[in-house]
Amino acid sequence: MDKGMIDEMSDETSMDIHYRGNNTSTWIKRDMDIYGIISDVRVYNGSSSVISSWTLRVNIKGPCYINQFWNGDVEIHQHVGRDDEVIQTLNLANYDEKEIKLDYIINESDLLIPLDEGDYFVYYPEESMREMPIKSGDETVVGFIMYYDDNIDLSDYTFYYYFSRSYFEGPVFLIICLLLVWEFFAFGMYLTAMYVYRKADREMELRKSGLSSMSGLYTIIYIVDLIEDKIIPVSYPEGLDKIRPRNLGANDQFKNLYKLDAVESYIEPLMEFGNLKTLPKRMENRNSISIEYVSKRFGWSRIRFINMDTGSDRPVEKVLFTIEQINEEKKEIDRILSQVEQAESKSRVKSAFLAGISREIRTPITVMLKLTDLIVNRSNDDLIRSYAKSVISSGKVLMAEVNSVIDYSNLEAGELELTPADYSLRGFLDEMYELIMPRIKYKGIEFQVDITDTIPDKMHGDSVRLMQILITLIMYTLSRNKTGGIRLGIFGKVTDERKVHLLISVKEIESSRRIDEKTRSYQKYMQSEGGLPPEKENEISIDLVQGLLQAMGAILNVSDTYGDGNDYYFEIDQEIVERSPIGQYSLRESEITW
Repeated sequence: MDKGMIDEMSDETSMDIHYRGNNTSTWIKRDMDIYGIISDVRVYNGSSSVISSWTLRVNIKGPCYINQFWNGDVEIHQHVGRDDEVIQTLNLANYDEKEIKLDYIINESDLLIPLDEGDYFVYYPEESMREMPIKSGDETVVGFIMYYDDNIDLSDYTFYYYFSRSYFEGPVFLIICLLLVWEFFAFGMYLTAMYVYRKADREMELRKSGLSSMSGLYTIIYIVDLIEDKIIPVSYPEGLDKIRPRNLGANDQFKNLYKLDAVESYIEPLMEFGNLKTLPKRMENRNSISIEYVSKRFGWSRIRFINMDTGSDRPVEKVLFTIEQINEEKKEIDRILSQVEQAESKSRVKSAFLAGISREIRTPITVMLKLTDLIVNRSNDDLIRSYAKSVISSGKVLMAEVNSVIDYSNLEAGELELTPADYSLRGFLDEMYELIMPRIKYKGIEFQVDITDTIPDKMHGDSVRLMQILITLIMYTLSRNKTGGIRLGIFGKVTDERKVHLLISVKEIESSRRIDEKTRSYQKYMQSEGGLPPEKENEISIDLVQGLLQAMGAILNVSDTYGDGNDYYFEIDQEIVERSPIGQYSLRESEITW
């Protein structure tokens, strides 16, 4: 640059360091008896050019600490002129303490880097924070924090800045550029027009030639120009094109074709489908549309309009019209549909049979449970009562499985009906634990219940299906669980005066206890008495859970918690009967002694 330009720019560009000077810009660290102050570096570009880049070097004139510098990197020179001189570049707004090589102090989470007279630091502005470049008439302000004992002098600094000006500027250069661009544009338009004309002519010939080879598949092939409302024949049966009313537009020609070719019941739908006036709107963002009908000459046929302008942003202007005979295709589809219908019929018969058998099994189980309950209530022998309670517990699990078969059949038939009723959440949990307790004891794992103690105890909903879902998920998790435990979580909040929103989770966890001797003896008893071996444990399909939840307006979700096991959870709303909270809940231990 010439000297006049440099002098002009230098006179109009300024930089200064000043204390911010408001009430929150100064403070004291009493344990170190040092003061902190915020200073601002203001760079103003008053020239007509752009400051492309700049840096600031501040020479230290007395002992102090540098603490913070907004945004950019700071190159710190510590112990200058000594054997232990250290130079390191840091971002004081985002640093890793382990990587600091300079001497430093951490005081109340603040980083303090001590500097003495002769030391200095260089600040490099951050381009991403718009600290550079600085346009003409703009400014940028960068703040930093220094601590000092008594006084600090920041008057010794050097500001380096670089201007950028293009000589390819000004109105004359702009006019010349516009004229050159116009000349190139006009010449390019001429070449493009010639190329497009020749290419379009060649493309039309290729299209007609290529489409003619499709005559083995399609009975009729026309190119339809929607703008000109005319038809360009490509392939058609011998003699058919002779009776085409060429004096009519394409839309009227198609109407005449539909009346001549289609049986009476299909004429009106074909008229609506083949209306060329509405076709561009219907084919927006579509490659093709089609309709099937019965032809008087060819039987089952399919008309298809294919977009010839696919991939362009312009409206649909040309389409391909085809008629295809599909008698054999319809026969094949009818055959497949018949097979599918037969398979579905067999499935319905099988489901109905399973549901019927399950209902028959439910009756003797109910009688067995009632008779066993009489033994519990009337027997004075503790051992017999213990055995009887075991029978009741196992019978209830068996009854739940039978009910699951019935519900699964009803789900397949679309006949599942919910039976909502009032219930106590505390009683619900006690009953559920009584049913799953034998399996929990047999597996020898830990079972936890985590519940929000502020949710209501008295609710209204289908507690039978809800218990069936939880037991199924717990049994499914048990069959997969090897050494850990299971946590049932019921979390919720009251959403309004009448509803509570629940999040229910069945999660695999790491157990906090070892199998005790009592559990080992119980496992030995179950195996010796023909109890449920591990490979025969109850594992009802997750499909049943998903079907029941869908009927209740919920969705089953599964998440893998980083190797700690799966978490099966869903959200569901229940009506509130009473607002009294459930309070603290702990599992009720069974009275059965194994």
